[in-house]
Amino acid sequence: MFEPLADAKAAIKDVVASLDADVLEGAFATELVEEFAAIERLAAAGKTLCAQRVAKSGAWRRDGDRSPARWMARTTGTSVGNALGVLETAEGIGELRATETALRSGELSQVQAQEIVSAAAVSPASESRLVAAAKTETVWELKERCAKVKAAAGSDELDRYEAIRARRRLRHFRGSDGAFHLDAVLTPDAGAVVIAALEPYTERVFRAARSHGRRESHQAHAADALVELAEHARACDREPSSQGPKATVHVVVDHGALVRGSLEDGESCEVPGIGPIPAATARAWATDAYLSALLTDATDIKAVCHLGRTIPARLRTAVQMRDRTCVVPGCDVGRQLEIDHIKAVTDGGPTRLDNLARLCRWHHYLKTHRGYRLSGGPGSWRFANPEQAHPGRSPDTVKESGTASSP
Repeated sequence: MFEPLADAKAAIKDVVASLDADVLEGAFATELVEEFAAIERLAAAGKTLCAQRVAKSGAWRRDGDRSPARWMARTTGTSVGNALGVLETAEGIGELRATETALRSGELSQVQAQEIVSAAAVSPASESRLVAAAKTETVWELKERCAKVKAAAGSDELDRYEAIRARRRLRHFRGSDGAFHLDAVLTPDAGAVVIAALEPYTERVFRAARSHGRRESHQAHAADALVELAEHARACDREPSSQGPKATVHVVVDHGALVRGSLEDGESCEVPGIGPIPAATARAWATDAYLSALLTDATDIKAVCHLGRTIPARLRTAVQMRDRTCVVPGCDVGRQLEIDHIKAVTDGGPTRLDNLARLCRWHHYLKTHRGYRLSGGPGSWRFANPEQAHPGRSPDTVKESGTASSP
């Protein structure tokens, strides 16, 4: 049954061994690339379909590998992350007939199939649309479409956000050539703020490079901009009152979702180029980031407006002098505090001293995404857990999941 596969492998091996690309005409080389790509997609389909059987049978243990992914990575000469993607696709594709058919016929690459399987797992009705889109859209466009499908599916918007937040990390390591490497995993809103903060520095680095006749890549300019941003932060660390809005962030959001603070079927809230974010995050950004919002009603653009309420310098200084530490009872964090509108701007909350308070990042996160409520005032602040409703109780026992543990 599989003799034709061995014959095909031998034939391709002979073709590649005798291939002299330098003598090919451009048009013929283009045709060959297309042919090899088609063969590659078919080979990836066969690999994906067989990988799940290896995982289930336990055959991967034969050579002492610790997991199916480790075996897959070693066997195929790829990373463990890539191997995990193949195995996840193999596990989910059995329930998706249209996707499996397109993969078997060579219409989908492994990357395309992986994105569709991931999205269709939470929204099965979207499968046929995603398979059709994969035939005409780039991989980036398909990823964006799948991300929107996953963000709009069900009512677990904040749970998905929390899962990403729980995996957040920033690590650095030295490469084999001695270079310093950074690797970060952030929530989409945090990533949007980082990118927005880097943009003016990157532009300045670009202009300076051009003025000196240097032509370098955008990635090189962004790397220099990151260093400049860090140096500027150190220089300004002792002058918090001079700080302005954190960043200018552009959000495309359905009007109803912004007012409500949550998404319903057919609605979306996203940062272009970054991806979907919780509607609650967009509401929180309206407090102290100059938020540019493109408001829609799911089909048409309704308005473009700036929702930011940048806090005037004098008022900012007053809040900082009044709230030297996080105002939540029992919390004494005094660095990297964030000014919060007690009543949200989108709910009509004014930018006045009696509606402002400084919170540490953790308590600001709980208030924004986990439903905690801040009330009272200086000397009588109360921070209520929505699940346990203990006003005034310090949530020192709150776990990273955002729920209170037993006393």
